[in-house]
Amino acid sequence: MGYDANIKYSKTEQRFRAVFFLALATLALSLFAIISLIEQPTHNVVNSSIEQNNVGAPDASHNVKKSQPAHATPLHNDEAAVSKRLANLDEAVRAMKQTDIMMETDKEALKLTKKLQQATREMIQLRYGDIEKDKRYRVRLDLEFQSTIPDFEEKGKDGSLLIELAPTNLLPCSESYRNLQVFISHISQLIENMSSPSYLAIYQCKVYNFLEIARTWKGGAFHRNANHVLQAKAHSEVKRSMPFQEYSDEYPHVKGTIGYAGRPSGPAFYISILDNSKNHGPGSQQKHNPYEADSIIGTIIEGMNDIVPRIHTMPFHEFNKDRMKWVLIRRMHVLVPGDGPGAKDGFVEFSKSPLEIDQR
Repeated sequence: MGYDANIKYSKTEQRFRAVFFLALATLALSLFAIISLIEQPTHNVVNSSIEQNNVGAPDASHNVKKSQPAHATPLHNDEAAVSKRLANLDEAVRAMKQTDIMMETDKEALKLTKKLQQATREMIQLRYGDIEKDKRYRVRLDLEFQSTIPDFEEKGKDGSLLIELAPTNLLPCSESYRNLQVFISHISQLIENMSSPSYLAIYQCKVYNFLEIARTWKGGAFHRNANHVLQAKAHSEVKRSMPFQEYSDEYPHVKGTIGYAGRPSGPAFYISILDNSKNHGPGSQQKHNPYEADSIIGTIIEGMNDIVPRIHTMPFHEFNKDRMKWVLIRRMHVLVPGDGPGAKDGFVEFSKSPLEIDQR
């Protein structure tokens, strides 16, 4: 009798588990649908690009979806209002980070950084145009190799890198899963981390920050030649570091990525010439916060196989103060998705910095 009772209990437990997992799957699908809706912008912004006051203007007018030519207006009223709100939120986030709380897990910090990201997204749309979700901004770096580089006589002084910036709207939980089983396997972790940046990671701040660095570029150079990174100093109108470490496990520090140097991050940046997921990922370079990591700007999509190895041949190791041995970054070009005169591979030049060098 006891044996039969155990069998009956076991079958009942199995039925209960089946019902439980079915309910969990239903909840998962509902969350999936809700998250997909969250991905849509909360409100429409009338987008207008501004004239570049202190940098070179675009070489040709171009068409960017939902935006007007860059020379259309000197300063849009909406942009001024968003800029003020953005500055206030930026200061609030910096002040909160100074309290030494874990920005990646604290509920109030997450609310505040989300507001900052949303305001930054509006600013990106107003200044650089509203692009489709599957599109990304790009930045091209014009380099100058000096005569101290070993192959200077053979290859000369010119080189360039093309960077595709991180997505400005990344929702890992709304990505397509290969099958329902894989989707369900993520649910327990999803529920546990619903308030974390990896649940709803919006890469607004670091993308906008680098677009502004590129748009107002004054000069810089690769001056660190390490075994794992090539680091560059950056001089532009962007003087301050990032307000917080904007990072997600969905975009790790693999080979070929561009990251902001330092804690807090930037405006100096580096190229990962090997997988730096452990060196610069969550919990690295400090013991206090297991979630904190360097912010990632984007990925090199042109120049990784030829130009980057050439930079790595700079005749020194680690940091060097001899400017004649650096690889100079002459100019930065901001490229946005669009068509029209001068378009190449679906991108047009939004702005380019003056061709000058400030090596300070």
